Amino acid sequence: MSMIKILLVDDHPLILEGYQNVLSRLELPEIKLIIDTADKCDEAWQKIVSGNYDVVFLDINFPIDGNSRFISGEDLGAAIKKEYGSEMKLVILTVIDDSLRVHNILRNVNPDGFLVKGETNSEELVTCLKKVIKSPPFYGSTISKILHSGVMSTKIIDDIDRQILYQLSLGTKTKDIPQHVNLSLRAVEDRKRRLKEVMEVEKGGNKALLEKARKSGYI
Repeated sequence: MSMIKILLVDDHPLILEGYQNVLSRLELPEIKLIIDTADKCDEAWQKIVSGNYDVVFLDINFPIDGNSRFISGEDLGAAIKKEYGSEMKLVILTVIDDSLRVHNILRNVNPDGFLVKGETNSEELVTCLKKVIKSPPFYGSTISKILHSGVMSTKIIDDIDRQILYQLSLGTKTKDIPQHVNLSLRAVEDRKRRLKEVMEVEKGGNKALLEKARKSGYI
């Protein structure tokens, strides 16, 4: 009998318990499922580097932690794909359904599966698992609609942009951000202006930018 090791990563215990219950009841011929959980990105990474998992189900939004190696689940997902490539299947499972945000996650992470929590039932979760194991990718209905709309966003918010948003969320002043990212103050200010344009908060200050970034799941 073969074995599939799964790691579920989410900061909500009830959600983790729900996923675990659904998958633990799944009967696959000649396959045994080993299911583990983590509620923090750093904890998940520690388990991943020592646990030899086959599939990781990963949320994007996590509470801001200034001591964490990862800003969000997106950073953890990118690290997983960079380190393990196709050897470890990655499924994003999140509340995010904003078109711009979805396109950026697909570009930055390139997951094997992508599901929106609000529309995902136990049957689709199981279908996704079977699909990504055998022939990824698998996208839920909302993600598929975004991709099939024919409108590909050209507004890329990259890792440096998210580092800037993260520092602002910690209360770092704009003039001090160059101490945390490898950019000049002018480059930081230019990126802030572009972020406000992309998020359509040109007339607002840092507060408006951060509110939109949180709503969209960037921080």
